[in-house]
Amino acid sequence: MTQSLIWLHDEALRLTHPVFAAAPFGAKAIFIWDDSYLKNSGYSLKRLVFIYETLCTLPIEIIHGDTLTTLRNIAEPSLYIPYSYHSFIQNVISELSVIMEVHIIQDEPFVSISKDTDFTRFFKYWNKAEQTAFRVNGSGDA
Repeated sequence: MTQSLIWLHDEALRLTHPVFAAAPFGAKAIFIWDDSYLKNSGYSLKRLVFIYETLCTLPIEIIHGDTLTTLRNIAEPSLYIPYSYHSFIQNVISELSVIMEVHIIQDEPFVSISKDTDFTRFFKYWNKAEQTAFRVNGSGDA
C-alpha cells in the first residue's frame, strides 16, 4: 500500500507545522540529510548539531542522500512540503511536480504587519512586529 509522504526540510522542523494537519492520516514524515545542500547553506557545526538534535525529537525518518534523487526514488503518490522561499527547495518542488502530486503547505504567520512598513532596519521592523509577535497566528489575540 502506498502512502503520502511529508518532506520536512530544515526551515520547518516542528510538529506544530500545518503540514502535519494537511497531510492524510498515516503520512510518513522524512528529512533528507543532504551533505551538498547543507554545505552550500553555509551552516556552522553548531547549526548542524541543532538540526540533528531537533530531528531526534521528532517522529521522522532521516535519510542520507541527495534530496532530489531520494525524493524521486521514493515516488509516493503525493508529497506534502512546508513552503519555503529558499531557491533550492523551490527548484526541488518544481522538478517533483512533474512526476508526482505535490502539496505546498503555507506556515502560519509569525506576525501581522502592513505591507507598507519600512523594513530597511531591523529595529524599525521589530517595533512593528513585536505588537503581534508570539501571539496565536500573529493576530494580536493572546
